[in-house]
Amino acid sequence: MPDEGQSAVAGLEIHPPARIAVGRGTAFAIGGYCYHPGERTRELHLQVGGSRQPVRRFRLPRDDVYQQLEADDPARPHAYRSGFVALADLAPVDRPQSLDLELVLTLAGGRESSVTVGAIDVEPELPPPEDAPAPAFPDRPGPRVAISMATYEPPSDLLEVQLDSLRQQTHENWICLISDDRSSDEAFERVLALTEGDPRFVVSRSETRLGFYRNFERALSMAPASADLVTLCDQDDRWHPEKLERLVGAIGDAQLVYSDARIVSPEGELVRPSYWTERRNNYTNYGSLLLANSVTGAASLFRRDLLDDALPFPPRLARAFHDHWLAVVAMSRGQIAYVDEPLYDYVQHDDAVIGHSMANKKPRTIRTHLMERLRNPTGGSRIVYFYDWHQELLFLEVLRLRCWPRMAPAKRRTLRRLLSADSGVAGLTWLIGRRARRLWGHDETLDRELFYAYALVRRRAVSLWTAGRRRPNRLLPRDVSIPPDPGRTR
Repeated sequence: MPDEGQSAVAGLEIHPPARIAVGRGTAFAIGGYCYHPGERTRELHLQVGGSRQPVRRFRLPRDDVYQQLEADDPARPHAYRSGFVALADLAPVDRPQSLDLELVLTLAGGRESSVTVGAIDVEPELPPPEDAPAPAFPDRPGPRVAISMATYEPPSDLLEVQLDSLRQQTHENWICLISDDRSSDEAFERVLALTEGDPRFVVSRSETRLGFYRNFERALSMAPASADLVTLCDQDDRWHPEKLERLVGAIGDAQLVYSDARIVSPEGELVRPSYWTERRNNYTNYGSLLLANSVTGAASLFRRDLLDDALPFPPRLARAFHDHWLAVVAMSRGQIAYVDEPLYDYVQHDDAVIGHSMANKKPRTIRTHLMERLRNPTGGSRIVYFYDWHQELLFLEVLRLRCWPRMAPAKRRTLRRLLSADSGVAGLTWLIGRRARRLWGHDETLDRELFYAYALVRRRAVSLWTAGRRRPNRLLPRDVSIPPDPGRTR
């Protein structure tokens, strides 16, 4: 029975998207604080429309909320351990609708109190751009390949080189779908001029600036159902003439195939003969791929029906990459194949979102990790926990919702272990234990195991130390309040 007296108090720092396409199921993150002024909270649930879902990470200590109240305020003890963070599932919908979001507190006495924290608009699928009907495939032999290209302020000379390299492909049964991320009028006109008169190209300009993650999602939504295969294309690389032909011939029974690449400067000078100069490549170990990507989008080609599970992309909370998402969907559904030869030239810019040097940086030693933690005990772990870790959880949860029936038992176990790493001992032990794989040269995860494990251990330690307390303690790290958005969602 709802409480008719005092009302619950809540505030959000991790907000759900205002609008989200669900597809075969999706999830979103939400976090902040919630407490009842007069009673301790025994359980906390998030109600999304008519679906009530448990919040498993609540009663987290919040010094900041505690300090906001007057010293004699009777609500102060209940405000201290009021922090929470949660993932909420969204089941498929058959029509656009708006869902209210409520936090429902079960109080110590058994009563309930609720507070509305917003609403979310949902739609069944990600609609393709209305101004971009797909062109007809040319009457050429071989599988039909849709090339999805994302552009934003493309350098005219490099874009021209890339488009010419597409036209020189030995596999000729392709179309190219270009999504422009609201470039300047001048840059967009260059894209139109370089594709004018070629019926294989269609260009669509986004109404708003999306960022690379959502712009690639938009480009992929343009791939027609009549395509057999889909590939991604950057605006400033150069494909070797046989790239499509080699990938089409190598995909076999795999869900996705990708190749090596040469690293070149914008001027075309060779920097590295291979993408994999430091870090070990990985396309067979599911756990490693979930933790750290090794499949470059521009190197890959995949089956068109993979998009049935991949689109729409999960919400982007922190550093999320389109090619990582496509790779984990592909390996969840089946196998990934690899062509061990460079089939295109990857242009490395100083301002690249993520490039060869970042993807191949050497993992640090255990001693380096320990010394860093001694110098800086918090080590940004709250940002890692609330943003990076929960972005990882978003990928994992959406994989569970969409791909579970097609996943092999071993992959289901791996997914369960990671999903449980913040609650059970087995999952966290498995995560930390994976670091030993480096003894056999398996450095493909870039130490993401330790990156996440430290944040998870610290969250547990602080929660355990403050259990049952009614005010902050000064001896250990103060709280687990949610830090400001680090700016990685843009």
